[in-house]
Amino acid sequence: MKKFGFVGVLALAMVLTSGCAVGPLVQHETARSVGEGQHELVGGYGQAGIVAKWSYGITENFDFGMQYESLSFGVRGKYSIINGKSGGFSLAGAFGAGSSVGGNHMYLDIMTSYLAGTFEPYATARFVQVSTDPADFRNTDTGEVAFTVQSANYNYGQAIVGTRIWMSPNWLLSLEASSLFGLGNSVSFSSNVLVGAALGYRFN
Repeated sequence: MKKFGFVGVLALAMVLTSGCAVGPLVQHETARSVGEGQHELVGGYGQAGIVAKWSYGITENFDFGMQYESLSFGVRGKYSIINGKSGGFSLAGAFGAGSSVGGNHMYLDIMTSYLAGTFEPYATARFVQVSTDPADFRNTDTGEVAFTVQSANYNYGQAIVGTRIWMSPNWLLSLEASSLFGLGNSVSFSSNVLVGAALGYRFN
């Protein structure tokens, strides 16, 4: 069983030294679509490190985007099943995949949000599958391979809550907290509450 401990940005050191990988650790996104032909840029920082996101509304209800974090990079698509564009409740599903430090990942998000004036609180249940890369550990004197860690697959979940504060129709501030949990016996987490903030801009 792999056991993870998260203490701020020391998560990066943990991943590099353990040979394990994680998927995206940050959301800063609601269930509401950005809107057809609209772009959204989000940049932020927190205990999971830095994050930079770009989203584009391909249709009124479907967004495509890319996300870079300190430990991963990938693409994602989101479909708003209920799209409260002018206010109220929204429900969406999203799928993403990409590369991670030490492996690769794919994930599924189930997202809800509620727009009420300038505030837009949101909650997400994320389910992640990670595949780690095989790694050779070499003798420091001879350079010969001492042993090899084979590739591994494991699953975990993440519960995310946050809110957007719309400072104008284009500018937003996002505040977020999340916690990770193991699925099955392959991985477990401790001390893993991650908080962060981001600033975003929406335009066409």
